Amino acid sequence: MVLSRERLLDLTTGREAMAFDRAIDNQVSRLRRKIERDPSAPHLIVTIRGGGYSLSAEVEELPP
Repeated sequence: MVLSRERLLDLTTGREAMAFDRAIDNQVSRLRRKIERDPSAPHLIVTIRGGGYSLSAEVEELPP
């Protein structure tokens, strides 16, 4: 599933996104530095040109 910058802003800050708002790009960059082996060539959080971002890692639910 691809989430647009505007949708991510709505989900994280609860405000309408401005056309030039790069807050999500900054947050994704920081997150990549923490979780990616090589943040300059990300494999877990992928940028979809013209679309937004997609999580490409497998996610498992932990047992209760």
